[in-house]
Amino acid sequence: MGEHPIPKEAKKLQGKVGHRIRVGDYRILYIIHESEKKVEIISIAHRRDIYR
Repeated sequence: MGEHPIPKEAKKLQGKVGHRIRVGDYRILYIIHESEKKVEIISIAHRRDIYR
């Protein structure tokens, strides 16, 4: 993720700022701060719980 913060399997969040990536049954929600060259992890949770 450090080299490529938006891998091809990442999806843009609908109606929100950020992206999501699937890792098995888990989802990682994150925001990319390009000007600061930072990736901020918003949440890591099981797919059934992530959007609640």
